[in-house]
Amino acid sequence: MTPDLLDSLIARDLPAAQRGDAVAYGRLVSATQRMVASVALAVTRDVHTSEDIAQETFLTAWQRIGQLGHPGSFLPWLRQVARNRAIDHVRAQRYRETPVDPVETLATVAAAPQHGPAEQFVSDQDARHLAQALDEIPETSRDVLLLYYREGEDTREVAALLGLTEAAVRKRLQRGRDALRAEWLRRFADAARGSAPGMAFAATVGAAVAAMAPAQATAAGLGLGAGAGKLGLGGKSLLAVLGALAAAIGVVVGAVWLETRYYLRRARSAAVRRAIVHNGVLYAALLASYIGLLAWVRHAHWSPNQILALAVVYVVLISLVTVERRKHMRKTRRDHED
Repeated sequence: MTPDLLDSLIARDLPAAQRGDAVAYGRLVSATQRMVASVALAVTRDVHTSEDIAQETFLTAWQRIGQLGHPGSFLPWLRQVARNRAIDHVRAQRYRETPVDPVETLATVAAAPQHGPAEQFVSDQDARHLAQALDEIPETSRDVLLLYYREGEDTREVAALLGLTEAAVRKRLQRGRDALRAEWLRRFADAARGSAPGMAFAATVGAAVAAMAPAQATAAGLGLGAGAGKLGLGGKSLLAVLGALAAAIGVVVGAVWLETRYYLRRARSAAVRRAIVHNGVLYAALLASYIGLLAWVRHAHWSPNQILALAVVYVVLISLVTVERRKHMRKTRRDHED
């Protein structure tokens, strides 16, 4: 995404998101998720931790987005929230016991389908390469180098996302490259691209947004609380539930739409474009329906086995669609490079 397009997207979608437009917020998440995750990864040097911090950052942004004034403050504020959370994590005790919500855990599993043994090995290996390489790179160059490879090696885009001049970006890139041997630089580039957050990340954010509705209001809105059938409190609670679901689904649909449009612009054949559109619609529908079902079963007294079965079904379906989606994306990348 060019800097001009990014600026226009923020100027258009930030006010809409502040009015509660979840689809607009989904586009903001998709446009900035690699930047936020890269800022967090530069501090933590751990891919999984950086994605957790990025998710927390976007949930905080959704809760406080109404407090922002000028659209120009959005990116600096988002970067600062991510950086502060990452620093706090590094300073805190690394392992501590926290209560785990099994439904939210299943949401994450279904949103990020499991890889096969060979692919998982490559993913783990990439994470190790990133961690080792980041230790060698100067701190001021880490987020720049990560984002450079995650955003298609475009210095103008990196400069816009990180609030730097192009000259500063090129200088920090050179410092980062100089710190790594040629073979390690190649591994770093591959690992940075392969670990960039995608649709699974947006789906997880969407599921978390859906879970933000107060349980009491959700129960009343779904007719599970006393007096929920009455128009007053029950009606307001139902609106709260529907609003949370709309926000969650909007994040996912907006992100899928933005990434689909990105690859449509690079596809050269009509057949590939049709396949990308078809796959995008199917992918968004699956993720959106899963989020809706997740919110419903939370208060429908499903047994753990029933919830697990639902997650397994969606893992299989989303995995199949994800495989096809990656094939189309790889083809558009090859076409664009040729």
